[in-house]
Amino acid sequence: MMKKVMLMLALMMGVVLGMTAATPEGWSTDLAASKKIAAEKKRPMLLLFTGSDWCPYCIQLERNVLSKKAFREFASEKLTLVFLDFPRRTELSPAQRKANETLAVQYRVEGFPTIVLTDAAGKEFKRLGYSPSFMKELEEAVENWEKKTAADKSGEAKKASPAVK
Repeated sequence: MMKKVMLMLALMMGVVLGMTAATPEGWSTDLAASKKIAAEKKRPMLLLFTGSDWCPYCIQLERNVLSKKAFREFASEKLTLVFLDFPRRTELSPAQRKANETLAVQYRVEGFPTIVLTDAAGKEFKRLGYSPSFMKELEEAVENWEKKTAADKSGEAKKASPAVK
C-alpha cells in the first residue's frame, strides 16, 4: 500500500513539474541578479519577452535564432540573458508571473516576442522584434552600445584628470 502511495505521489510530482515552464540554459528569470552580473561583466542585458508555448513568432525566434550556435556563442561573450515568459499551457509560479507582468508594463511590451536591450542598470537602448535580420541587428546594437560605453568612459577619464600646462 505504501509503495502505491509513493508511486502515485511521484507520478503526480512529475506531472506538476512537467507543466512548469522551463528556463532555457544560459538564461535567468531574475532581473536583479542579472543586473549584478551585467555590471560585473560590463555587458548589456537582453530581455526576451516571449510566449514560449503559444506565440508563433516566439517559437520561430527560438527555433531559428536563439537555439543556434551563432547566437549562443555571441550571447555567452557579449550579453546577460533574461527570459520573461508568458506561457498559456504551462504554469509559472505566482511570484514569477507577477514579476514578468511588472516588467512588461515597465518596458511597455505590446506584443510578443519583444526583445529589449538595456544597460546593467536596466535602461533601454534598443528594442528588437523577430526578423530575418535579427542577428545582424543584435550584433550592430551591441557593437554601438560598446562604442558608446567606451566613449563615455573616455570622456569621464578626461574630465577626472587634471589639465597639464
